[in-house]
Amino acid sequence: MPRFSVRMASAVCAVAAVSTSPALADDTAKRADLGDYYFGLDLGVGFMPSVSIKDREAIPGLVVGISGVEVDVDPGLAGNLSMGFKMSDTLAVEIELGYYRNGFGGFSGGEWTTGGFGTFALTGGDGNFTQIPLFVNGRWDIPLGKDGAAEPKPMHLELMAGVGIVNVGADISGVGAAGFPGLTAAIDGSSWEIGAQFGIGLGWDLSDTTRLGLSYRLMFVSGANFGYPIFNDPALIAFDTVESDSLMTHAVQASLSFEF
Repeated sequence: MPRFSVRMASAVCAVAAVSTSPALADDTAKRADLGDYYFGLDLGVGFMPSVSIKDREAIPGLVVGISGVEVDVDPGLAGNLSMGFKMSDTLAVEIELGYYRNGFGGFSGGEWTTGGFGTFALTGGDGNFTQIPLFVNGRWDIPLGKDGAAEPKPMHLELMAGVGIVNVGADISGVGAAGFPGLTAAIDGSSWEIGAQFGIGLGWDLSDTTRLGLSYRLMFVSGANFGYPIFNDPALIAFDTVESDSLMTHAVQASLSFEF
């Protein structure tokens, strides 16, 4: 009787081990995918709506002011580099550095004010705006369906949101005043501001460690301070620093990421 009990106990243990081994294998496979680092590159085109410059009052005979200035911005480069860590099979955190460059597209409105000596429309101008964002992002990866083998399809929906700081700069020269031939002004300055962004995209797995994607992102910056304007006539004094209202940038980008 004791021998029978020992053999039965051994058989039960063996059956339990066989029955649970697939679950253990699945759990081990899942754990093997967690904790991976990755490197990402996003490159595409950035679009900024017009930039609104804050009004500055003139002091008659002393300081020149501005009013109603709206600046058009040309499409330009939008690039980002990121390094992240996968906290789970669907969630990752990353640090991201970017570089955005958009050309100055002219003035759609705005004028110099002189405080009693008339107003003069802004003309001319050439240069660019730059933004260098540094963000901490959260990323959510949602596999889109399963194939016949019950394995995730290589297509994924990707969602991203982040906060950080952005260095916003302007290097614009040759800004003139209608009715004052030969008079020009320039700005060349930048400031660090608070920023946030949101993104959505689709990714395709090229291999177990490589993914290609296409995404859209919206970046918001609280504003910018471009410094004091410099006139080619030293007798003219800058009204104040040139500051903008909040800025938005839309970007459409191709992406490539590698896990390691």
